[in-house]
Amino acid sequence: MLGLLILRLGEDRREKQRLAGEMAAAAEMQSLMLPSAAIEGVEMVYLPATEVGGDFFQLLDRDASTRIVVVGDVSGKGLRAAMLVSLAIGILRNERTSSPARILSVLNEGLMGRSGGGFVTCCCARFDADGNVTIANAGHPAPYCDGRELVIESGLPLGIVPGVEYVESVVRGERFTFISDGVVEAENAQRELFGFDRTRNISMKPALEIAEAAKGWGQNDDITVVTVRRNTI
Repeated sequence: MLGLLILRLGEDRREKQRLAGEMAAAAEMQSLMLPSAAIEGVEMVYLPATEVGGDFFQLLDRDASTRIVVVGDVSGKGLRAAMLVSLAIGILRNERTSSPARILSVLNEGLMGRSGGGFVTCCCARFDADGNVTIANAGHPAPYCDGRELVIESGLPLGIVPGVEYVESVVRGERFTFISDGVVEAENAQRELFGFDRTRNISMKPALEIAEAAKGWGQNDDITVVTVRRNTI
């Protein structure tokens, strides 16, 4: 019996080491896929709740005067969420359209049948040289512009229903803040959410300050904050 117990403990230890190695590899893969270089006028902060998270963001420059910002959130966590993040980023990097609505439609079709019963929320914005910012949304928290939450149509999350057509809204402003729901859903010891009002009140702050405020309130999900100063595009 003692020998069997020692054998079982050894097997459990090896399995835990294997899983830890897989999680570490997935976390490293995620870090390589997310933008890391400093970009003038853009601040990006990602604070995963666990070693491997389900948030993602991408900056796609179509030319010298057009920049596309994508912020998304995969339901769930762990290796399955990491694989879905990898799939979404791969689709984004291979898609050449500049239409935010079209980008979301392509993502939706690419994720159909591959989400394992989950879904992906996503917000996509195109910044043009003429000052217009075109935004399409798929069930993601609306971005903030110059200290106010934008009123835009929120379409269905990605990967649930095929053939969804997303709506574009054109807005103008100087400073845009994109978040994941880990910001507004941060919860303190009294079960009070950080909420939309607090998020709006600090939406003009640097991305790191916003993320750290939500984390300090009580992080229970991945936190992503991307801010863009319009006059640098």
